[in-house]
Amino acid sequence: SSAARHAAVFAPVRRHRGFVSDVVGDSMLALWPSVNQSDVPKRTAACLAALEIIEAVDEFNRTAPMPLPTRIGVHTGEMLLGNVGALDHYEYRAVGDVVNTASRLQGLNKILGTRVLVSRDTLEGVEGLLVRDLGDFMLAGKSNALRVCELVNIAVGGREPALERCELFSRAHQRFVAREFAEAERQFNALTEKFPDDGPAQFFAARCREHQLNAPPATWNGVVSVNIK
Repeated sequence: SSAARHAAVFAPVRRHRGFVSDVVGDSMLALWPSVNQSDVPKRTAACLAALEIIEAVDEFNRTAPMPLPTRIGVHTGEMLLGNVGALDHYEYRAVGDVVNTASRLQGLNKILGTRVLVSRDTLEGVEGLLVRDLGDFMLAGKSNALRVCELVNIAVGGREPALERCELFSRAHQRFVAREFAEAERQFNALTEKFPDDGPAQFFAARCREHQLNAPPATWNGVVSVNIK
């Protein structure tokens, strides 16, 4: 039921002292407001809640007649909380670029084959989580590139294989940024041979093939542009 699905994703947010600000269809916006943007405990709580939501959804999907696909984007920055609307219709909601960027990160999961993407800014000072750095992305409608990381759930598959994935990806991505696209593609393909479900490696292998056919301009610095919203 819809109530059961909502319970699966709401509970981790509340457990980590966030609150659900908005629900539209199958989408949810959760917030961890603070007057201090460098509030590490709040940013840590948001990341932990994201991982627990994925676990809760997986548990829900084991018995659900209709599995619930879930993708999460986490970002930090300044936002406004207030009434939005006119006349007799007002909604209390969060507004600002930070909300839009979190939504773009959520959408980026779809093309990278990931489930939880977090901006590097969010992870500043956060400890105890396994993070895979996926590089710089220019998201739709943005003028500045964003450093994007994947939150890795070591409960699925184990810590050692996850660490190996991160290390192999890092080596291949270094070759990608260095414009060594043939070698980068070879390394990304080797990664996917060992871990066939690795979406980021598949994505970057395809980018390597594109760049070998059409070399990026001399000013290119490794930033990946995506148009998904």
